[in-house]
Parts: sequence; C-alpha cells; structure tokens
Amino acid sequence: MRNRIFLTAFFLLPLLSALLLWLAWPPLSGTLLVFIGFVPLLFAEELIENNYSKNTHSKSWLAIFIGLLAWNGFTTWWVANTYSGNHEIGSLIAGIFASFANAALMTLPFMGYRYTKKRLGRHLGLIAFAAYWMVFEYVHLRWEFTWPWLNLGNVFALNHTWIQWYEYTGTFGGTLWVLLTNLIVYAQLRKMIFKKQEFDKFNFKNKYLPFVMVVLIIIVPIIISKVMYAHQKDIGLPVNVTALQPNLNPYTEKFTLPFDVQLQKMIRLSSEGVTDSTDYLIWPETAIPHPIYIDEMERSQPLKLIRTFTDSFPNLTAIIGVNGYEKYRKAEEATVTSRELINPKFNDTIWIDAYNTAIQLDSSNRVEVYNKSKLVPGVERMPYPGALHFLEFLAMDLGGISGTLAIQKDREVFFNKDSIGVATAICYESVFGEYVSRYINNGANIIFIITNDGWWGNTAGHKQHYLYAKLRAIENRKSIARSANTGTSCFINQRGDISQATEWEKDAVINQTIYANDIITFYDRNGDYIGRTAIWVAVFLFLLSFVSSRTDKFKFRVNKL
Repeated sequence: MRNRIFLTAFFLLPLLSALLLWLAWPPLSGTLLVFIGFVPLLFAEELIENNYSKNTHSKSWLAIFIGLLAWNGFTTWWVANTYSGNHEIGSLIAGIFASFANAALMTLPFMGYRYTKKRLGRHLGLIAFAAYWMVFEYVHLRWEFTWPWLNLGNVFALNHTWIQWYEYTGTFGGTLWVLLTNLIVYAQLRKMIFKKQEFDKFNFKNKYLPFVMVVLIIIVPIIISKVMYAHQKDIGLPVNVTALQPNLNPYTEKFTLPFDVQLQKMIRLSSEGVTDSTDYLIWPETAIPHPIYIDEMERSQPLKLIRTFTDSFPNLTAIIGVNGYEKYRKAEEATVTSRELINPKFNDTIWIDAYNTAIQLDSSNRVEVYNKSKLVPGVERMPYPGALHFLEFLAMDLGGISGTLAIQKDREVFFNKDSIGVATAICYESVFGEYVSRYINNGANIIFIITNDGWWGNTAGHKQHYLYAKLRAIENRKSIARSANTGTSCFINQRGDISQATEWEKDAVINQTIYANDIITFYDRNGDYIGRTAIWVAVFLFLLSFVSSRTDKFKFRVNKL
C-alpha cells in the first residue's frame, strides 16, 4: 500500500500532469488538455499531505518539481539541442540547467498555495494559487533571468481563433482561463474522491453543476472569440513588404562563410522579390555578421554595398539585423556591459559595448538604429551584469556576438518617409506581450519580427517561436511580417492568420501587402493589468496567511469562510 502511494504521488500523477501539458502545448494539437493539466499535480500534493506525517512540505515540493521538470523537459528540450550543432558539452549542460531552474521557480506558486491553504483553508488556498502563479508569470516576464516561454497564455498560439479577446486581456487572460478551469475541476473531483459519502448525498444539481460550469467556462470564451474572429478585418494603409529567408546555417555558414559571399546571396534573393512598388525589404537578425560601429554607420563598407542595391529603388526602406558596436575612449564612459580591449602595441585601451541591432536604411543618408533589449539569459546576457559579471565565462557561445550585450531603454520605432511606424522586434523580444505594446504606444503601425531560429535545429523551438507571433498580432491588432534566417518566415494578419509560411532550411523570399493602422487596443493602453491585479490579490492573501498563522482565533474565522 505504501509503495503504491509513493509511486502514485511522486511519479504517476506528476508525470500525468507533464504529459497533459506537453500534449496541450504547440506545435502539438491537444490544446484542450491544458484545462486539466494541473489537476494531477494538485492531487499529488494532497495525497502526500494525507498519507505522510513527516516532511510533507519537502515531499510535496519534490513531487511537484518532478512533474514540472518533466513538463519543461518534454516541451522545451530543444534548448539543449545547441549541443548537437557545436558539440560543446557546456551548451548541453546550460540547456539542462535552464529546465531545472525554470521547474524550480514554477514550484514557488505551489508552495505558496500550501502555505495559504494550511492557514486560510482550501478554498482561499486555491484562489491564492491562481494569484501566485500569475505573479510568477508577471515577474518572469520582467526580471533578467526571464524565460516566459511556458507562460500558460501562450498555449493557445495554435488555436488563435479561440483567443481573439487577447486584444483586451493579453496572454494573462489565457492564463486566468486555464487556472480557473483547472481549479474548479480539481475541487469537484476532490469531493468525488475524498468525500464520496458526502458527495453521494448531493442532489443532481449540486453534483454536476460545477462540471457544467467548467464546460461553459471553456466554451463561452471560444464562442465569443469565434464571433470576434468572423468580424475582424485587416484595416489601414496598404504596405508592400518583401521578407527574406537566406537560410545560412548558424553553425556551418553564418559566422564562418566570407561576408561578401553571404551578402551576394542575400542581394540576389532580394532582387527576386523587390519591385518598384515594394515599400519595405526585411533581412533577418544578424543578417550582417560583420562588426558595424553605431557612430560610424554612414561610413560602413557593408552598408555601402547594400545601398548599391537599395538605391535602385527610391521608395524602398530596408530593415536589417546587424552586429552593432559602440566605442568608448575613456573608462568613465564605459558601462557595466562594456568589454575592455587593450592594444599593447600602441599602449591604447578602449571599451566596447556590443549590441544585437536592427537598422533602417532608406534613400536618405540617415541610418536609424534600434538595439535589442530583451536578451536571452545566459546566451546574450549574463543577468544583472553589474553584480554577476564574474560569471560571464558561463555564457553560451552561439557564434556572432555572445556574452553580455548592452541594451537601450526605449522601444524605438522606425518611421519611413511616409510616416509609417515600424516596431522591429528582434527574436526573443517577440515573446513579450506588454513589451511589444510599448512600440505601438510609441507610434508603430506595423510589426516586423527579425530572428535567426536556426540554433536548435528543426525542433519544436522555432515552431513555437513563430506561432507565438500570432498572439502579438491579436493583442495589438497589427499586421506582422516575419523574416527568419532559417526557421519560418511568414506574414500574419490582424486576426492572427498566417500566410506564406516558409519551410525549414529553404532559401526564400516572400512578398505580401499588409496593412498599417493606428489602432490602440485596450491591451495596448493597459498592458498586463491582470498580472498587476494578481499581485495585489497575492500580497493580500499572503499577509492574511501570515497574520492567521499567529492568531488562532483569526485563523478559525477565516477557515469558516
């Protein structure tokens, strides 16, 4: 009996949760399973609480961690796949560590739930769990160890016709939707399993009304969304866009092939798509791996070569990913992310900041610059470099610029001669909803996403990444053009439909007319307000739990609620 409880609580139930959540996650199509994905984990916690008298807190943590680790592993195993490309065991270890660390962080809402449940009762405990989980997601979107890939609202990226109301709620609306259904299902199943005699005395209405509620909670938002989807049309000024997919392998070509060979290929592909009516040409992230100094853009030889092509089209505006650098001659000008370079021959020292940069070129001599500011932890940036600079050696080397990159404060918008504003989200930035909405509030009318996506091979990683872009289109009601070095280049309309999606490891150039508008959605104006509300609820319930633990009389009254 004891062995069966151990096996069920520590392995069967946690792994069942992991399996359900993995099958629900894009690009797999079992989305509905997410509405019960957390139920087995909650039962595992209760099974341990009811059958073990010692160390129940640590035992519960272990069971929950096993389930969350398996979910992370099943869904984002590709993070460690960089090993197969560059044969560096360090990349494999870093990828595995990322799954362990994220799973450990995910246990915090569950441990908070146990704390509140013990002091305020199960019902308030479950409400607290939902609040604590949303606080976890909110923080995970904002601190420098950020990894929001598995935030629950992302799960609906494959079924974007279900969540057209994200223009009002953002992904936190999806997170709340998932948590609410899981908690109601758990609460009702718990009555059926642990309080069977009491449950059997219920009339039909009390027995099954909660399950009817769950069905309605799932179906009604989908119906509302389907109606919104049917009525949503692309609006705005037509903009003709050409997006390039040069398909340069990041391990064998991108940072080893001579730059002039790469440039010739990209210009040749571009010439197959660009016409006199083309408004924008998009090249992917780090399309130019050659170092380009931001204060010397106009004199840059690579950019002069590109202009020999773009100047043939006076109406053309090009947006291109480059490796950007900024020099400082004095130590006091350097930043916490600067690298010191010493030239012993001339007894000269300079400091350099490296950026993952997007630039805009047009028929004028001006070059507009935007520097990526949501950086991949451990690859592009050692989190909190001022404090953790000594850990720089642990950063993954994926070619190009690695280590700690510099960032900029504002979400710069590129404007062309017709005053059309472009939000240029570079790779990882496109995963952050409120972050992207800041471009819109700064005047962006369309969204371009430039990315590489070749680091993890042909895995779920690049598929999840391009599917998540659909969520940004819906939240902001903006058309999107996506240019990937390899992966998936495509266009996405204002209701999240994808068109002209390219294949993996295929040279491609795609053209489409998209629409630039000045819509400011409710989500653009208010951002992650659901997450901020959850913080207040979580703080209130946590403080209530804390006070309750020190006042028996108060604890009794609260548990009677």
